[in-house]
This record gives sequence, structure tokens and C-alpha cells, in this order.
Amino acid sequence: MADVDKLVIAGEIGRQTALEYIEYTFEPGVMYALSGRNGAGKSTLLLTLAGELEPVSGEVTFGGTPPGDVTNAGNIVRVSDPIFLPDLSLGEHIELMQRKTKLDLSDALTTWQLGELLPLPPAQLSSGQRQRAFLAIQLYLPAQVLLMDEPERYLDTHWQQCLTTELRNLASAGRIVVVATHSADMLAACDHRIVVGHHG
Repeated sequence: MADVDKLVIAGEIGRQTALEYIEYTFEPGVMYALSGRNGAGKSTLLLTLAGELEPVSGEVTFGGTPPGDVTNAGNIVRVSDPIFLPDLSLGEHIELMQRKTKLDLSDALTTWQLGELLPLPPAQLSSGQRQRAFLAIQLYLPAQVLLMDEPERYLDTHWQQCLTTELRNLASAGRIVVVATHSADMLAACDHRIVVGHHG
């Protein structure tokens, strides 16, 4: 892969003060795990990689430009907590996303077994069902970089295994997949593991 396909960080991450200096190159076709204790900086690193938080020093680039640059619009997706509009059913959320992105999410609905849930508003779904729905909507956006913060939350063992399989498939298709996780199974499924906060 050409260098322009890579996500590169060389700098200190943090909010007001630096937590850690990180120098790393994330390459297409690879699934990366971010591990570390709570508060170590995993979420801060994801925000920095997404361009939502500036590094304290140094830089982050994707395609040679900052991730928040207009040229990278849509190239990087950070998936965190499920967010739904309370007045819309799950099916209406899916329809809105399909119209906005021109994606056909029918395969995703089958994979995550959401068909029977489509008429329901998000408030009537369990936390696990909402997480499955959110993943079905977010995972398949045409982004080149997928950043995820503990996506296995609220999922039982079966759906955690499904998530791992889907992320492996996305990486195999050429995406850069970066997952902050505490799951031993998710860590084992990743190609590389980055321990955040091990200097602190």
C-alpha cells in the first residue's frame, strides 16, 4: 500500500497535559487493538486519530493531511456510543442512513438479526439490541479508517463473536481497523496490540 493510505501519529496525546508520546503507523488491511487500564488514554488516542482532538505536540496524518482536514471528510469514522432519535423507529433510522449514504444495509440487517426490531423505537430495545443496531448502521460506512471504543459493550458472547468476525472481514477488505477493548477474545483477534499508558 502507498504511504497515502496510512494513518500516522507521532506526538503526545492528552487534553490539557500530555499523557504519553506515541509514534505509530496504522496500515490498511490490519486490525489493531488498543489496550490499557481505564483512564490510560485509549479514548483520547482514538479522538486524536479521528481528528476530534489535537495532539499536545506532534501531528497525526492520513493521506499526508490531518484527519480533520476537509480532504479526509468521510475517510475516518469513530464509532463510540449508540445515538438515536427518540421519535423514529429503528427502521426509520436505517432508511435515513441508506438515503444519506446510498448504502444497501439489507445484508447488515440480516447479519445482526434486526428485521423483527425495525418497527420499534430505540427506547423499547435492550442495550444489546441498540448496540447491534448501531453497529449495523456504522460499521459499513465507506470509510477507510474505522476507530472503535469498546464496541463489544452490551453484547453477549455470540454477538461479540459476530462483531469480531465482521471487523476481521472489514480489515481483510483493506480497512484500517483500530479497536480499544478490554475483551480478551477481541485482543486475540487483532493483528497488533498497542498498550496505552504503559509509561505512566
